[in-house]
Amino acid sequence: MDYFQGMIRPAPPAPFKTALLTFLIAAIVALLVAGKADARDANWKLLVTVDYTSTATATDSYCFPHPDQSAPSTLTATVTRKVTLRTVKPTSIQMYQAPSGTPATIRVGPPYKAQVTETRAPGLDTSGRPAGCFNIGPAPKYDCGTQSVRSGGYVSPLVRGGAWKGFTFEPEQRPSFERCGVAPAEAELPDPYDALELRASPAALTGHAPKLVFHRTRTFKASKNSGSLRSSATAKFSYTVKLVHC
Repeated sequence: MDYFQGMIRPAPPAPFKTALLTFLIAAIVALLVAGKADARDANWKLLVTVDYTSTATATDSYCFPHPDQSAPSTLTATVTRKVTLRTVKPTSIQMYQAPSGTPATIRVGPPYKAQVTETRAPGLDTSGRPAGCFNIGPAPKYDCGTQSVRSGGYVSPLVRGGAWKGFTFEPEQRPSFERCGVAPAEAELPDPYDALELRASPAALTGHAPKLVFHRTRTFKASKNSGSLRSSATAKFSYTVKLVHC
């Protein structure tokens, strides 16, 4: 009897069960590997410079700069404007792409700080007319001067057509001028404080390149006429945005 008991062995697993178990293990391993491979990210130090200069001329043919004036006269003013932005305290951001393909930008460093400075020459009031066009007495004499602020920055994914196309950068604050306006034509030009659109592939933003540089320079012209007020403006706008791999 002991001899026959020694001959008894557990039956080997059925071929179907063995195949199913092997498939499940392989599937779990594949999902873990694929999930790790598809979730991509990279940390970058962000540095930004922006330069904007413009010249505008405004002419109003219906002005009464003097109190004893009975007929309108024409006044013309030419003004300049300069805007600069410089990184003072860079931050580190993470460009992240989830397994689903959803992009995100996550700040992983200290708050970003930039010095934003704007200089305006006098000559236009807040409506964009030559200063003193409707002034009772001589035209006011004042210097618009230079205003500066320390500003943070917004960084967000750039998504177009449901696909990740890059990222955007926009300063949080801008200098303010209470008495010095811009010509109506200049309002037709791109705003130097609007968000910059930096286009790059997800592979580049989550890759391992030492540095990514985005640079562009453009020039603009615009004109606008409204009633007695005519204006024209030209501008040059350039920026450099660097991502340095951390």
